[in-house]
Amino acid sequence: MNNVFEVSSLLESINNIFKNNLFLKDLWIRGEITDLRQVASSGHKYFQIKDDKSLIRCVYFRFLQNSLDDFEDGDFVLINGEAEIYQPRGDLTIKVKSVKKEGLGDLSKEIQILRKRLESEGLFEESRKRSITKFPKSISVITSPNSSAWEDIKKTISDRYQLVSLNLLPTLMQGENCADDVVSAIKYSNKLGVDDIIIISRGGGSEQDLMPFNLEKISRAIFSSTIPVITGIGHEDDVTTADLVADIRGLTPTSAAQIAVPDMINIKDYISRLNINLIRILDLYINNKTPDLKNYQSEIINNYENKLTNLFQKIDIFETDLISKYNNNIDAKISKLELIKNSIEIYNIKKMASKGFSLIENNDNKIIRSMSDVQIQEEIKILISDGIIHSTVHKKEKN
Repeated sequence: MNNVFEVSSLLESINNIFKNNLFLKDLWIRGEITDLRQVASSGHKYFQIKDDKSLIRCVYFRFLQNSLDDFEDGDFVLINGEAEIYQPRGDLTIKVKSVKKEGLGDLSKEIQILRKRLESEGLFEESRKRSITKFPKSISVITSPNSSAWEDIKKTISDRYQLVSLNLLPTLMQGENCADDVVSAIKYSNKLGVDDIIIISRGGGSEQDLMPFNLEKISRAIFSSTIPVITGIGHEDDVTTADLVADIRGLTPTSAAQIAVPDMINIKDYISRLNINLIRILDLYINNKTPDLKNYQSEIINNYENKLTNLFQKIDIFETDLISKYNNNIDAKISKLELIKNSIEIYNIKKMASKGFSLIENNDNKIIRSMSDVQIQEEIKILISDGIIHSTVHKKEKN
């Protein structure tokens, strides 16, 4: 039990061994850069260098950096540095002295080859990407149910737009089965056919964590979706192949949620401003048109009075003419009736007979008005006031 160490003592002892080993103080390592980040305040760069089996953490302090040290994730580099144990975490770390870029790593080359092929097929074309509805009714979110990404999306959408139904499709967002799980969730949402938008989202992570979203199968599933897809994968600098195929890329999960729904506060403000502007426009229009309206009012009143006067005059003329025509017609009818009355009285036999007149008819009941209406020896009837006298014509004499 003589070789019992405290954790910190063991790590310190290992570091002392490293410092006394000239080989470990001047290492040259070839590999692919991954998970590069630079702290803005200090300028230090932190990354990992890897091959197909292992990876090592690296730190490149600002005072050691060269202005020509331009490298990024996926670059294949040759670094020179010193190995040490970072005691707070017990991690093997390379303190980098220089970086020489040698091209792209194998994984990055594969990603670039895939992207060129997908681009040549039109998967990245902006013209084919679907537009996002302004006021969605249903959104499915493909993410991990226990992730901060899901919490951020829920809060953002709840704060901005509460009229949408938010559906979680629980999905693995890293690891070996991630890609198949994401593809199944996309297909499931399309099969249901109730969503207006699909959001695929996860928080930040290492390049290895985000690698499933650089695989072809997820890009193909997004391209084949009939429902518009918004991605919010990682941080602003984490651009995956899925982001390039998506209809819209959100820089973060929160950004994806903001893209998916409008802000009700902004809508209310817009409607309020629109209402104020409309009132101002109407007031201005009415004020500008008031003189014209007054002129129109005066013209209408004058025309109305003139038309009424003319109308009354026409009514008076019509009334006078109608009465005149009516009176003339009545007078004519009365005269005609008098004539008829006189004619009737003339032909009133009894009245005529009382005055000594008589009416003569032949046997055919035709009135005899002239000598030519009767023949010698023709029988005739003489109508008098109290009867009829039958007689025969013996002689005719003209006056």
